[in-house]
Amino acid sequence: MKLATTQQMRELDRRTIEELQVPGMVLMEIAGRGTVEYLEKAVEKVTGKHVVIFVGPGNNGGDGLVIARTVFNRGAVPHIFFLVAPDELTGDAGHNFSIIKHWGIHYTVVDTADTVHAAQKTILALHNEKPIHSIVDAVFGTGLCRDVRGHFFDALTLINTLRQNYQFFVVSADIPSGMHSDTGQILGGAVRADLTVTYGLPKPGHVHHGGEGIGQLKTVDIGIPPFLLDPVGVTGFALDETTLPQIREKSTTGHKGSNGHLLVLAGSTGKTGAAILSARGSLHSGCGLVTLCVPQDLNQVFETSLIEAMTVPLPGSNTAISIKDYQQITELCQGKNALVIGPGMGMEPETVELVLRLYKECSLPQVLDADAITILADHPECLAHPAGPRIFTPHPGEMARLINTTIPAIQLDRLHAAQWAETMEDMEHDFPIITVLKGAGTVIASNQGQWCINTSGNPGMGTGGMGDVLSGIIGSLLAQGYNPWEAACIAVYIHGVSGDLLAKKQPYGFSASQVALALPKAIGHILHLPKKSSVH
Repeated sequence: MKLATTQQMRELDRRTIEELQVPGMVLMEIAGRGTVEYLEKAVEKVTGKHVVIFVGPGNNGGDGLVIARTVFNRGAVPHIFFLVAPDELTGDAGHNFSIIKHWGIHYTVVDTADTVHAAQKTILALHNEKPIHSIVDAVFGTGLCRDVRGHFFDALTLINTLRQNYQFFVVSADIPSGMHSDTGQILGGAVRADLTVTYGLPKPGHVHHGGEGIGQLKTVDIGIPPFLLDPVGVTGFALDETTLPQIREKSTTGHKGSNGHLLVLAGSTGKTGAAILSARGSLHSGCGLVTLCVPQDLNQVFETSLIEAMTVPLPGSNTAISIKDYQQITELCQGKNALVIGPGMGMEPETVELVLRLYKECSLPQVLDADAITILADHPECLAHPAGPRIFTPHPGEMARLINTTIPAIQLDRLHAAQWAETMEDMEHDFPIITVLKGAGTVIASNQGQWCINTSGNPGMGTGGMGDVLSGIIGSLLAQGYNPWEAACIAVYIHGVSGDLLAKKQPYGFSASQVALALPKAIGHILHLPKKSSVH
């Protein structure tokens, strides 16, 4: 599914209303009615029950008023709690309030801490009369950009209390109030919804950080025509089974030589496991041949752990890969299709020199992970001079080093951080530079304007070695002939699906090695999905 930023959604609304002459009241009406449709599917019919609606300022409050009218028409008893003076509502929201007054629907103004506290007693008294079907959160929409304070904060807290202590079902109109729609950040406090019904297109905040607090996510088509998406620049999407680039089935005449050959430069004393996991990720994701360049003193570790891979002990590298073996490494690059550099590689000066030189001189598509990212972060003057396509796979700490900021700053706006390469100056060549910012809701962004947020994966994958496996999968797909964008997207998604398959049996406690072993099953699951066109 496509994702629209707040600014893009605002522009889509404006063009639909002003240029295409669709009244804003029509869009609001469709949004409110669509919310009730999804609400009844998620719970049950509203007939004969109370529906409590918290209404804030602006159009999100207007959506709540349409919801109130809709459930009223379906036999429910709506109770509206206005967090602002309703007579001060303007535009479409103000017009909907006029309708509410003429219909005689009950409402109460709660604009202080005391009145919010009293609202809880009122709601519980209503519940004693007849069941409360649901709580509707229509306080703040996608335009919120500052912390929630005062009685608004109290109201959001009350909604969460009613949900947690009394198990009332909560539906949020467009986005849970208090959540930033572009970053997914909580602005002081936010509603935790059981169901979020968004309008037009989902927003990045719905899937950032794994979509925590969203509940079920449903989208109402409010009538914005698809031909507006390209002019407005809607290029982002949620990476799921409907948007995943097509995984190609293997040819019946294929063989190891036609399924790609990946070269991996990884491992050092104490960090051989990272290199082994990367190789396992590549081997279990369909790569025909995998060769590891390894420090000669550690070769036995790799040969006994990776019987399907080939190893090349480097004579000039004792315990860490060194620039002394540059000539042999460049010769080994001949006939290879892609290169993974970094897992467990270490930061020895001779290793640093090797990474920088390969970045600038080796034309193979490269996956840069772990120590390789840190090395390049320490030498930013090299970043604009790649000799071929590059895929960076940082975790938030490595991302912070790469763009010279802090981890909290990265987590505050993950999409913006992942798009760092778009603003890189003095790029020597027009090669794709793709960033895979790992975490809950992994962000993938290209310097060519593409971006997406992954929807697969689970908290059980928060253990050591998962990123090493991912680097191997990306390298494997590059070696098999996928373009860099396809390789990054497919790898991230199947990596998450592999973890999801394991989590069905055990929610956590599985290892990165198990995720690598489950990759064939994950790929098989995706190959059996209905065919579709690729997203580029």
